[in-house]
Parts: sequence; C-alpha cells; structure tokens
Amino acid sequence: MGWQVTFVYLPAQAQRSSLRYFTENWRGPMQNLSGLTVRTALLSTAMLAGAAQAAVTVIVPGNSNPNLAGRADGYACCSGDAAPTESPVTVAGLALNAGDVLTFTVTGSVYNAPGSPTGNMGDGTPYGDVMANYGDGLAAPSGLDRINALVGVYLGPGSPTGTATPARLSFAGGLAFASLAPEVGQIFFIGNGLTGDTYSGDQGGQAQQFTVPTGATRLILGTSDGFGWYNNSGAFNVSITAVP
Repeated sequence: MGWQVTFVYLPAQAQRSSLRYFTENWRGPMQNLSGLTVRTALLSTAMLAGAAQAAVTVIVPGNSNPNLAGRADGYACCSGDAAPTESPVTVAGLALNAGDVLTFTVTGSVYNAPGSPTGNMGDGTPYGDVMANYGDGLAAPSGLDRINALVGVYLGPGSPTGTATPARLSFAGGLAFASLAPEVGQIFFIGNGLTGDTYSGDQGGQAQQFTVPTGATRLILGTSDGFGWYNNSGAFNVSITAVP
C-alpha cells in the first residue's frame, strides 16, 4: 500500500521546528512507511525550515536619525534632533534570529536639506567621514564617506541609553563587501544592498548579506548625515528578507 504525504508551507515562526512539527502531527502509522518515504518526508520538511521569510517593506524618511534608535521620547541629539520626531524606523514584522542573513532591496533617494531628491541613490554621495560618533550606547561607523545613504543598527529589547558604546565599525576598506556582521549597537552602512555603487551609476552587483548578531531583537533603519537630520528630505523604500 502506498502513502501520499502533502506538505504545507509553515509560517516563519514554525519553520525552525518543522521537523518536530512533522513528527508530532503525522497521523499515519509510521511503521508502515518505507524508509525511503520517511527520509523523503523529513528532507522535504527540513528544506521548508531553511526557506526565507516573506519580505517586509518599510519607508525610511530622510530625517531618520540613527543616533536616536531606541531612545525614549524627548531624547535630544545631534544639533536639533529629538525623539520621536527624528527617530529612525523600526522594522516591524521581521523575526530576527542570531545567525540569520538579511538582504535588502532599496529604491528612492534622500537629501541632507530641504528639497525633492529623485532617482535611486541608496549608496548616497561621497562626503568624507561624515558620521560623528555621538555614543551613549550607539557607535557611528568610521571611514564611511557617504552622506544620504541608507544605514541600519541592530538593538536588543532595551534602550541603548546609558549603556557602554561598542567599537565603531570601519568602512575604510570600501563599500563593495560581500557580507557584514555588525554587533548590537553598531550603526552600519546598507546603501542599496548591492555591491554596485549607485553614485557611479551602477544599480547592479551582487546582493550583500548582513548577519543578525546574538542579542538582536530589532532592526532599525536611518540615513547617514553628520548633524541636524531635522531638515532632511526624501525617503527610501526598503524591502528586507531574512534567510535562516
């Protein structure tokens, strides 16, 4: 007698336990299944466990100051900015697990002054080592010569305010990296999420991979500037996908 096994894609929160899900919910006599069928069933379920989450999309306004990530309302910083008015964007609906890899698809442009920026310029514009290190639990990147670029920071469940500031993440070696593994509290460059440089007109390249660190429960997105994000304009449209 043959058996037919139907698999249904599990939601993201069940993917990591899909092998246990299969064994606990199987209602047929396991002893009557051939070894090949059992192995095929478990392999198919394991493949589901590695499937990517559905992409989550957010809008990141130009005035999103990453130095205000996780700060309480009223926290002021950076010559004219304060939470929540210039707070960066917390990505909702994205489950973060240590070791997961995130990829980004980015369109739109921002500008560090009033205006109406156009085109897709996720990598921003050369501007020296633009991001000052304001500290207080968050470390700005060093050697990042781009203003008006997309940046991010991983945080845990608590506020960084009053905690030790981690080491700065250096981008002196360039922006065409294949992968990056920031720590919690380290602001990092994302750009357009590809190895190509939008400033030079290259909208292509390979997808860059960003590893989720231990302790991260939130991904927060902002833009690169040196001070006074309050008058920045434009926005990025950002889609994030996580792969276990």
